[in-house]
Amino acid sequence: MARKKKNSGRKTYFICLSIYIVLLIVASVFALNIVWQYADEYENSRVQNVVEDYVAHLSENLWDDSIAETIANMPHEVQTDEECAEYVKEMLSSGITYRRSTSSEGGTVVNYDLLCNGNVFGKLALVEDDSYADQVRFGMLPWKVLGEEFDFNALYTSVTVTVPESYEVYLNDVKLGPEYIVEEGIKYDVLEDYYDQFAGLPTKVTYEFDNIIGTIEPKILDDNGDVFVIDETKDDSQFIKDCSQEELDKLSEFMANFLDRYFRFITGVGGAYSAYDQLAVYLELGGELDEICKAAMSTDSFNYAHTTSVRVDSTTLNGAVLLGDGYYLVDVSASTTVTYPGKSETGEVSNDQSMKIIVKETAGEIRAVSLEKYA
Repeated sequence: MARKKKNSGRKTYFICLSIYIVLLIVASVFALNIVWQYADEYENSRVQNVVEDYVAHLSENLWDDSIAETIANMPHEVQTDEECAEYVKEMLSSGITYRRSTSSEGGTVVNYDLLCNGNVFGKLALVEDDSYADQVRFGMLPWKVLGEEFDFNALYTSVTVTVPESYEVYLNDVKLGPEYIVEEGIKYDVLEDYYDQFAGLPTKVTYEFDNIIGTIEPKILDDNGDVFVIDETKDDSQFIKDCSQEELDKLSEFMANFLDRYFRFITGVGGAYSAYDQLAVYLELGGELDEICKAAMSTDSFNYAHTTSVRVDSTTLNGAVLLGDGYYLVDVSASTTVTYPGKSETGEVSNDQSMKIIVKETAGEIRAVSLEKYA
């Protein structure tokens, strides 16, 4: 009988142990199920997942009705909607990112900035989806897109170009009118010193156009309607029309004769009054240079005693600009040899000079008005 009681107690033990194990397994499964439910609910409640899905979709499609409407409503007078769309698609293809916006309200609404190349081009608002209120166990609602807003103003660039007032500027074959001129009456740098003396000298204007989505290179047409490309390394002489070969030949001949007489006068060869009389036929009488020569003859410093001869070895016409009303600005270089007795073994001294000379042509006759040495 003792053995039977012993076996009965062991049987009861194993039954209880089995029941415990089953209960433990059931409890474990139940606990794990709760954990899994919590994990799923937590994962679904992460707002970042919705943002990433939205950005992935936008990156794949690169275009939707909201973006198209935004672009269409932006001023772009010299561009078509299609051109703007292509630029925006190209920009977006470089990669879209996002960041939590400082304007987020917290709690039920969260805002994100959409970025491309570091610039904000849109905003995304997300809200907790309370339609799942009866389906969540731990109160962690999933998120949904509440609204989107695009702003491509950061894409706007402007074109600013300064050209002669008689030139035309085009953007995408659309001519810019005077309403886009922001500055006028700009002096040519190479003519800066002559605007007070001569009326009608050419000036420049600056055009500025702001509503460009992306970039556009302006097309510039000169007075002849030919495309002109500005060389930023050059001065404003690039805008000045070259004189005709006939004009250049005439000016070159005048300069050779004038400079021969001018150097004889300033070096004192042949006496002051005699040299002046020979020079005067090339001067605009009463002009600036004529008055300077007359004033020089009356000073004690105008001494001719130490010069015996002067020779103009060469004259080079570097360029000429028509200033209007028969006036020309002539750039000329000359090489001279002056003889000073006792100055050296031969007494000769060579000199190179560059000058800007204003001349006036009247009835086919050219006369020198002013002279400025610059080298």
